[in-house]
Amino acid sequence: MRFLSITLGSVLALSLAAATGPVVAQGTAVSAQGWITHPDAATRERPIVLDFRRTFELAAVPSAFPVTVTADNRFNLYVNGVRVAMGPSTGDIAHWRMEALDLAPYLRPGRNVIAAEVWNFVKPPPVLPPNATDAQKRAAAGGELFSQTAPIFQQSVDTGFRLRGDGPAATVGTDQAGWRVAVDGGRSAVNGYRQVRRWFYVAGSPEVIDAAKANWDWMAVAEPKGDWREAVPAPEAAARTLTIDRLPQQEYAPVAAGTVVRSDLDGGKAFPGHAVTVPANTHVKLLLRRDAMVSAYPELAVSGGKDAVIKLTYAEALYDDQFKKADRDLVDDRKAFGIWDTFTADGGRRAFQPLWWRTWRYLDIDVVTQGEPLTLDGLRVFETGYPFQQIGSFRSSDPVLDHIWQVGWRTARVDAHETYMDTAFWEQNQYVGDTRLQALISYAVGGDPRLAEQAIDAFAQSDVDDGLVEGAYPVRNSNAIAPFSLLWVGMLHDWWMQQPDTGPVVRHLDRMRKVLHWFERYQAPSGLLTKNPQWNFIDWAGQPATDRTKFPSYGKDGESCLMSVSWLGALRQGAALEKALGDPAQAAADTARADAVRAALRARCWQAGRGLYADNPDGDVFSQHTNTLAVLYDVATPEEAPAILRRITKAGGGIDALDGMYVSSYYFAWYLARAFVHAGLANDYHALLQTWRDLLALHYTTWPEERGNTRSDTHAWSAHPTADLLDIVAGIQPGAPGYAAVRIQPALGALTQLDATAATPHGAVTVRYRVVGSRMMADIRRPKDLPGEFVWQGRTYPLDAVETHLSVPAPRREER
Repeated sequence: MRFLSITLGSVLALSLAAATGPVVAQGTAVSAQGWITHPDAATRERPIVLDFRRTFELAAVPSAFPVTVTADNRFNLYVNGVRVAMGPSTGDIAHWRMEALDLAPYLRPGRNVIAAEVWNFVKPPPVLPPNATDAQKRAAAGGELFSQTAPIFQQSVDTGFRLRGDGPAATVGTDQAGWRVAVDGGRSAVNGYRQVRRWFYVAGSPEVIDAAKANWDWMAVAEPKGDWREAVPAPEAAARTLTIDRLPQQEYAPVAAGTVVRSDLDGGKAFPGHAVTVPANTHVKLLLRRDAMVSAYPELAVSGGKDAVIKLTYAEALYDDQFKKADRDLVDDRKAFGIWDTFTADGGRRAFQPLWWRTWRYLDIDVVTQGEPLTLDGLRVFETGYPFQQIGSFRSSDPVLDHIWQVGWRTARVDAHETYMDTAFWEQNQYVGDTRLQALISYAVGGDPRLAEQAIDAFAQSDVDDGLVEGAYPVRNSNAIAPFSLLWVGMLHDWWMQQPDTGPVVRHLDRMRKVLHWFERYQAPSGLLTKNPQWNFIDWAGQPATDRTKFPSYGKDGESCLMSVSWLGALRQGAALEKALGDPAQAAADTARADAVRAALRARCWQAGRGLYADNPDGDVFSQHTNTLAVLYDVATPEEAPAILRRITKAGGGIDALDGMYVSSYYFAWYLARAFVHAGLANDYHALLQTWRDLLALHYTTWPEERGNTRSDTHAWSAHPTADLLDIVAGIQPGAPGYAAVRIQPALGALTQLDATAATPHGAVTVRYRVVGSRMMADIRRPKDLPGEFVWQGRTYPLDAVETHLSVPAPRREER
């Protein structure tokens, strides 16, 4: 089953009709009245779960039943027992989302019920005195990690629910009488970091469900049992600005649950295909493995077993006694490690499902029965995530490349929800650096820019130190990462090249100027940047996560070549946007400043003896990063660039650096690949992919965060080869801003066959290459309104027709 999905035009139309305030457009406010809550909600500590319901009669089902729905903090909406929607889509208090829905398909003549479970796991922050000390502030911030019971990206005002309707739906809104509410005393949540203290965890909190205390029939048409009260207004909850959600509903689709690969229960390996029974007074475990990682809602059906305790532990991989991962398929006596949900049975037939989705490949089911046997009747898994439709594809004469492409696409999907997420398991945060690369995959494979636009807007809506955007947003805490503000400018430039809609760029030009100007206050007379007070994260490059000063490196005068070249790149990108869409005078000023920084870099950072750019003017620290960006942003001349890139990478392939310099992570390797392409060495990209080939030997089904014993096995910043294989190897890329034209310039390396499709705003572009002897056959299909060209071995061939068939010289030996 999938949630109700309606078009953007329908969303806006329904929302306009349902609003009681002014006309709604993207990002504008509507009336925030009509919030309701439980009479005792204010006196109850969070986490709290409330069940709301409203019954009504219909003589006939109307053609449309438009409503807008939101809640603080989250809701699941049901109509006549059918799950219809979840939300609200993640935002902040100044941009709180409303879901626009048409409930008519779920209605019937006679009695109907609309029901919603609403939960708020966000604990209010401690109230600090006006003169709070730094120690008190640090303690409060630490308390967030150790005590919170909601993902760190979720914000909150006050627990409440709001549903407003138009036309025949107007009478069932929460601004009308008839809504009833009950506290679900059987549901709660605990802090996830306390379960997995070894690594940083701020994602969805583990849940605790006690079947004997839970509400089980709250969505039924018949009046449920329990302590139901009349809902009351929630004026505090109205203290926010509501906006129309432009995103579609998230997926909710059944997928395979996996197979039992280890069990100490007699007959346990038959589960979940068949029910299995755990005897009374018994402790057993069943370990299930899926073929691939998933973000999903697990639903465990049980019967009997009063007071039995069931613990579900979710793990990306298994660990040995030294807490090390290895081959991700290896089971043996290895252990699952991750957060866990706890369910206590009441002897009835129940189906347990957490309110928030989980991410796992391995699921450990731990059962402790008391005086009654417990039957595990079944396990269903409902995959969730942003509903991308796959348009892009890649299939070649090298099946390993095809596998790399597929793993990257799966990683991108696992980590894309109402926001992009760095890791769906550990943090679920939308970081700028990660998001830039995730958006490029969305453009090329999904052809859907809406999630990327959400991200661009969200970052712009944050503000740190009067200029920077938050490193990750939305969040409840602040984590300013100064270079990520520069990468946000890069996101705007990417959008300008990839999408014909210039609106997101134009509306954020002022915000972009604030970012670029923020760095001016830290520019030394030499032209280089000196250290600023924020976290200057460029990459994980040899330093522990707690060390935020070692890299990038600063010289004895406090200057950084690496930070300076990062700023230079953003200034160039900003100048291009200003020239095309903004202020030509500002474009000239940004260009002049960038030229001055380039001159300073060449004068103070070039180390002729090594033929490289140093990370600081002292010349005692070197990295792939500084040299990569020096090539990418034309600090190095076209004549210098190829030699620089070959001095910072090993001849045997992969992204590893030579000894004596900081090495790129999987994440920063995207910039390294771009530098090779920019230097005219696109065919060298195949050698860089050796790193991902090596990872496949460990049977990853999604890409990891970093080298070695990585925390995260679901890190989308490592998935960029999925986009790179389409625009570098297949060669399908924008030929003009707004994707007004397509430029196809493949870099086949040793490939003899390649079939690839990339999404564009005009439709799919498909290429088919076949190398036979001394010739290559290139078949290209493009949308009729997308002009383009094919570039091969220095020659340009116009794509004059929708279908073009070319016979060109085969790749040169050095390209193969």
